[in-house]
Amino acid sequence: MVLLRRLLDAASVLHVRGSTDIDIRDIVYDSRAAGAGSVFVAMPSARAGAPSGASHAREAVERGAVAVVSQEPLNLDEGTTILTQNARHALADMAAEFYGNPSHSMHVFAVTGTDGKTTTTYLLEQILAHAGFCTGLVGTVEIKIADRRERNLDRMTTPESLDIQRLLRTMADSGVTHAALEASSHALALERLRACEFDVCALTNITTDHIEFHGSADDYFSAKASLFKELAQGRPAVLNRDDSSFERLEPLIAGPVCSYGVNTRAHVRATGVEAFPEGSRFLLEAGGAMVPCSIRIVGDFNVYNALAAASLALCAGVDLSTVAAALENAEPPPGRMQRVTGGDVTVVVDYAHTVRAFELVLSNLRRRTESPRRLIAVFGAAGDRDRAKRPLLARLAREYTDFFV
Repeated sequence: MVLLRRLLDAASVLHVRGSTDIDIRDIVYDSRAAGAGSVFVAMPSARAGAPSGASHAREAVERGAVAVVSQEPLNLDEGTTILTQNARHALADMAAEFYGNPSHSMHVFAVTGTDGKTTTTYLLEQILAHAGFCTGLVGTVEIKIADRRERNLDRMTTPESLDIQRLLRTMADSGVTHAALEASSHALALERLRACEFDVCALTNITTDHIEFHGSADDYFSAKASLFKELAQGRPAVLNRDDSSFERLEPLIAGPVCSYGVNTRAHVRATGVEAFPEGSRFLLEAGGAMVPCSIRIVGDFNVYNALAAASLALCAGVDLSTVAAALENAEPPPGRMQRVTGGDVTVVVDYAHTVRAFELVLSNLRRRTESPRRLIAVFGAAGDRDRAKRPLLARLAREYTDFFV
């Protein structure tokens, strides 16, 4: 338990009505999860027109909440009410304090970008484990805490700030020393990673996506770039030198930059890239050293994901030979260029949902499909998302495949 006063000292508070000398057993942002001794943080709605958390404050109190934090004025008969300028900030700051700021006692890595976050963090975790560290992972596909893995059933790439702090606390208590997190643009815009301290952050690439949420390409870029504000002082940022975002983003980074790329002047690079049926082989170069390397993941674009993971690991002090050995034995994440073979048919399952990712997947598979074999695509587009990309996906399917559904 933690005193409410201590939690509020960590947050920015405008006004308090009621006692703050209360033992807090839990923090919740869902009124249905409120219980005895909890504090309910009434979150603003992320969707226009949807009710805010303040409308559920009375229900939270009825369920046992002893305090409510809101950025809207409240008129409750029971409990302590706290007015704050930003409820999202308050939730993140209070959660970090409640769980003892677990990111301060671990090496935490974050990866953002339009495409490649899941594969990059998945590869990074395997490199760090191969190097002998006890590892954790939080991403779209799964959550890993030491030797325990579980599927991420709610499919939220980056959980809410409270859940992030809870997961990091569990990791720290389980002996995890190095944790890799996916950082989505939604999470960054909604500041779910506030109060996390990162040792190294990486950006894979930026193309236009989630405009239905962010409103403009500039706002989308700003959301991605905001991750680097959470870096611990003097810690490095990992950037893709071959991506168009590099020239715009590099001047915004306060600390050192480690760049990666293919056949470029990057700090970490792949040269002599060759494709084979199950993946790619190349020479991995960094710091004047060079080692042969291969990955068992189909797609030229996955060489970039491997380079991003390698760069993050190198920044953490893992040596180049260990990185290469880990990559050669690394498994791809489920649903990311995942091969399923049977008879004369090879099925490749991939999450590609952006225009860029869809084209990269299909163009790579087209080059690997030799006559008389045919390339057949089965795909769809999620509802309530960017409708403008749907005809573009269909055109790409028509261009690269023999048949599509």
